Amino acid sequence: MIRMALIAVLVASGLHADAAPVAATMASPSCAGSFADGSVPVPATRFLMGSDAFYPEERPRVAVTVPAFGIDAHEVTNRQFAAFVAATGYRTDAERPGGGAFVFSPPPADQPFLAPDPATWWRFVRGADWRHPHGPGGDIAGHANDPVVNVTFADASAYARWAGRALPTEEQSEAAARIGVRDPDAAPERHAANYWQGHFPLHDTGADGWIGPAPAGCFTRSPIGTYDLIGNVWEWTRSWYLPGHGAFVTGDGTPGNPSFDPRQPQARARVIKGGSFLCAAHYCARYRPAARHAQDETLAASHLGFRTVSLAAPR
Repeated sequence: MIRMALIAVLVASGLHADAAPVAATMASPSCAGSFADGSVPVPATRFLMGSDAFYPEERPRVAVTVPAFGIDAHEVTNRQFAAFVAATGYRTDAERPGGGAFVFSPPPADQPFLAPDPATWWRFVRGADWRHPHGPGGDIAGHANDPVVNVTFADASAYARWAGRALPTEEQSEAAARIGVRDPDAAPERHAANYWQGHFPLHDTGADGWIGPAPAGCFTRSPIGTYDLIGNVWEWTRSWYLPGHGAFVTGDGTPGNPSFDPRQPQARARVIKGGSFLCAAHYCARYRPAARHAQDETLAASHLGFRTVSLAAPR
């Protein structure tokens, strides 16, 4: 199993070159799924967070107690984010001068693929933002119910405050994703979540019906009524990233920075959860409840969105 970070390594590589926009394609133009906006209750729970079976940053398993809370039924959509922007006039970090986002751009099929180097399939694209997920050559027309992407931690937090809610903690995200899952170390059942089928990064077969992000409601609803807590797009949490769940002490990193990712020691890194449509069994097998990843809170990417949770326990 290849143990290499995705965005973290990309950021550490210092890749900041503009690139031509890359259009997303879908294996299916629509889905027959139905969904409702709103929050669903997550009962209070105690569980062993993490995993000893996969990546080092998931270790060791630690017992955590999570009080009851409410979580969005689905990832925040373009439609919902547009309502926030219309009400507040908010401009995302990617839309501001000098802004942009990291956009997935698969290597040409006729090009030899010798090593898993993220620099060959990610580009920093100026003009890529939440309205133009793949660059200035496209838009979100017809994709109102797709998850909003290309938002930084600050952008997601601003939406959450406007909605009177918050971004989840890592513990809350994992608690919600574990409900109804028999084995939190196992990948989802076939076509039960949106992830990569085929040889990453050259060819996604779209066997699950989608190449790229899917609209809300296209995959199986969880027992508590949530969609896409696993797969589709990564989701921000408000938790600082440390390379493991156990006690960790380091003198590295930036003074005053409560996070630390050895692959990008100067970054203020947050935990992201859930995996995405770019996760494959042979690369970045993080489409599991226990999986986690580091993300520089100032960077936006075309496979990264968010959902929110209640500020208080639901009644």
